[in-house]
Amino acid sequence: MKALLLDLDDTLLINDMDAFGQHYIKALLAKVRKVCPPQPFLEALEVATRAMLYNDGTNGTNAEVFRQEFFPRIGRSPEELMPLFEEFYAQDFETLRRYTAVDPDARPLVELAFERGYQVAIATQPVFPLAATLARLRWAGVGAEEFPYDFIASYETMSACKPHPHFFATILERLGRAPGECLMVGDSLDADMAAGKWGLKTFWVCRRRESGPAAAPCDLQGSLHDLITLLETGGIDEL
Repeated sequence: MKALLLDLDDTLLINDMDAFGQHYIKALLAKVRKVCPPQPFLEALEVATRAMLYNDGTNGTNAEVFRQEFFPRIGRSPEELMPLFEEFYAQDFETLRRYTAVDPDARPLVELAFERGYQVAIATQPVFPLAATLARLRWAGVGAEEFPYDFIASYETMSACKPHPHFFATILERLGRAPGECLMVGDSLDADMAAGKWGLKTFWVCRRRESGPAAAPCDLQGSLHDLITLLETGGIDEL
C-alpha cells in the first residue's frame, strides 16, 4: 500500500452532512437574501448541485458545471454573486464549525500516515470550493497548513463526484498510483466503498448512526483507531 485516500465529512471530521446541510443552506441564504429571493436561489442551487453529482468528466470541472447550471436560472451574473460567495466561505462558513466535532483519532492517523511515508489525498465529495474543504480540514484538526497533502479534491479541481469511476481515476492519476496501491477510507458505503469496483482497497469508517449490512462491500471496516492499528502493525499491506 502506497497511498491513502481519505474522505472528510464523517470520516476525518464528525459531520452528519444531512444535518450540516440544513445549517449551511440557512447561512448561505442569509448571505444572498439582499440580491436573490430564497425560492429561485434554492431551486437553482439544487439543479446545479445535482449537475455536479452527475458530472462524468466530459463537461469541465464541477465549478464550471455549477456556473453553467446555476447563474442562468438565478438571473444574476457571476460578477455580481461570486464576491458574495467568496466572502461567505472566507467568513460566514466558519460559523458552521459548531455543528461538527473532532474525532480524536483523526490527527494521529494523518500524522502516522505521513510518518510512514504514505501519499495522502483528501478524497472528499467535490461539491464545495477549496476554501470550504480547507476550513473543514482545520475543524478536524488536520489542516493543510500543517500537513503536506498530495492532493485535495474540490469543485475547482475535479470533474466528477463519487462514486463515478472518473473521480477515483483522477486522484490516482494525480498520485501516480495503480488502484491496488491505494486504500479508500470513508463512511459512505455507496460513495466511498464503490472504489472497490475499480480495484482500490477499501476501509469503511462506521459512524453507527444506522446499522450497515452484515456483509458491507468493503475490504475492512472499523474506526479510525482501528485503521491506526492497521498502519502500526503492517496489516494494511496484507489487504
